[in-house]
Amino acid sequence: MRARFAALGDALRARFVERDALIDAALCALVCGQHLLIIGPPGTAKSQLATALCEALEGATGFQWLLTRFTTPEELFGPISLKGLEEDRYVRLTAGKLPTAQIVFLDEVFKASSAILNALLTVLNERRFHNDARAEPVPLITLIGASNELPDEDDELQALYDRFLVRVMVDYVEADYRFVKLLTLGEPGPLPMVTLADLAAAG
Repeated sequence: MRARFAALGDALRARFVERDALIDAALCALVCGQHLLIIGPPGTAKSQLATALCEALEGATGFQWLLTRFTTPEELFGPISLKGLEEDRYVRLTAGKLPTAQIVFLDEVFKASSAILNALLTVLNERRFHNDARAEPVPLITLIGASNELPDEDDELQALYDRFLVRVMVDYVEADYRFVKLLTLGEPGPLPMVTLADLAAAG
């Protein structure tokens, strides 16, 4: 099992130049079931690394979304059930949305609206999603949030920031020879796979 995680780390380091600290932090977050926040400018492979991690976790369900100030709760948590409304219930159809995912990546996470933030805080902290009158357990292992900048002093955003126990700052590739290496990287091969059972055993 340890060899599988080591092989995955090596493969990710070969694919992502100058991202060793981020890769180590991401693998640590996965194993520990914690949430990861990546702060850095556009074009620093934040979303690519999150996608690669999801691909390498065999059998895991993933969900990715780019947040803007116009993003609605329906986009993340699913539409309201019309049948439920007929029965005086406010139920979301969550299939294929964030509440059903084990690995989640939210880009520009601090652009979330208040309605989204309130639901996210419960999902992150309690692993539960309030759907109508029920607090439904969610299978979330790790949520990876990314942002180009740190949040301002808004209380809601600070509460969200506090939910990310693993935080990494990234910047553009600096060393010239590494930048050349980045430009000359070929098509990446398949990543070594890690199973959900491996994660459970490692945790």
